[in-house]
Amino acid sequence: MTKEETKSSESPQMSSSFWSLPNDVALNILARISRTHHPSLSLVSKRFGSILSSRELDATRTLMDKTEKHIYLHLKLPLDTKPCWFALTPSGPDRELKPLPPFPYRHHPVSPTVVSTSSEVYLVGGLVNRKKNRRVFVLDCRSHQWRRLPQMRVARGRYPAAGLVGGKLHVLGGCESLGEVYDPKTGAWETYTMSIQNGVVVENLGYFITNTWFIAEEKILCRAVNHVGSRVLTWCDLGEEMVWREVKGLEGVLRKPLDFASVASPDGGRRLTVWWVSSRRVLVREKIWCAEISFQRRSREEVYGVVEWSKALHTMKRTETDGVVSLLSAAIVMR
Repeated sequence: MTKEETKSSESPQMSSSFWSLPNDVALNILARISRTHHPSLSLVSKRFGSILSSRELDATRTLMDKTEKHIYLHLKLPLDTKPCWFALTPSGPDRELKPLPPFPYRHHPVSPTVVSTSSEVYLVGGLVNRKKNRRVFVLDCRSHQWRRLPQMRVARGRYPAAGLVGGKLHVLGGCESLGEVYDPKTGAWETYTMSIQNGVVVENLGYFITNTWFIAEEKILCRAVNHVGSRVLTWCDLGEEMVWREVKGLEGVLRKPLDFASVASPDGGRRLTVWWVSSRRVLVREKIWCAEISFQRRSREEVYGVVEWSKALHTMKRTETDGVVSLLSAAIVMR
C-alpha cells in the first residue's frame, strides 16, 4: 500500500473516531488549537470546516480564555484602484498581511467609524460621493463575507462616535446630541437624546469617542494627532479638562511617520496596535510597519509607551514606489 493510500484510508477512521466523542468534548479540544491551524483542519472534512467556523466554537474559546487577537487593516496601495482590507495572521514568526475578498458593494464609505465585536467588524457612516450616508456594513470575520444592516435613521459623516454596549450598536454625531441604537435582536434602529461632554459618552454607556482609544488599565484616552509635520500619540486623563499630552518614550521608534492608523482591543485592554509607513529615502523601498505598544503611568503628567513588538509586514514593489500608501483604518477582533 502506498503512502497516499495509507493516508486516505486512515483519515476517515480518525475523523469518525473524533466525532464519536460528545459534542462538548470535541468543542473543548478544538478550542485549544490556534486558529492559524484552522485552514488545514478544515480540509479534513466538511464537518470539521463547519464547526471551526461556528459560533459555538467562538463561545467555547471565550469561556476557556483561548481567544487570539486578529488584526484587520484597511489600506490603499498605489497599484490598487480601490482600497482593500487585509488580515494579519494572529501569531508566529511569519506574521503577514493577507488580502480579504474584495468589498462587494459599489461604494466603500470614506472615513467611516470602525467598531469590532468578538466576530464582526462594523463600518458606520462615513462619506459616499462626498455626502453623509446612513449605511452600516458588517464584516463576518469567520467567513470574511460582508453584509448590510438596515440603514440608520440619521445620515452620518466622517468618523461618527460609535460603540457597542450590551450587544447593541450606539451611534452619535452628525445631528447635535441625537443618537441612535441598533438592536440585533429586533433588527431595528431607535433614536434617543443624550448629553455629550467633551465628545465623550459617559453615563451608563462607558466611553467611546471618535478616533480615540480607551486604555482601561491606565484609565486614559489615547489618540494620534498632527504635530510638527508628523503624527504622534497623545493621551489624557478622563475628566472635565481633558488636557492632551504626548506619550513619551516613542521618540524615533515610529520613524516620524506622516500618517498612521491605530487601534485598541474592543475591551480597552492595555495595548495599542499602531500601523505606519516608513519615511521615504532614496533607493529604499517603503514598508508598512506594525507595532504593539503598552503604556506605563510614571507620574500624574507622564505616560510612557513601550514597544512590545514591531515588524515590517509589507514592502512596496518597485512599481509602487511612485504612489502613495494610505492607511485608512484598522480593527481588532478577539476570537
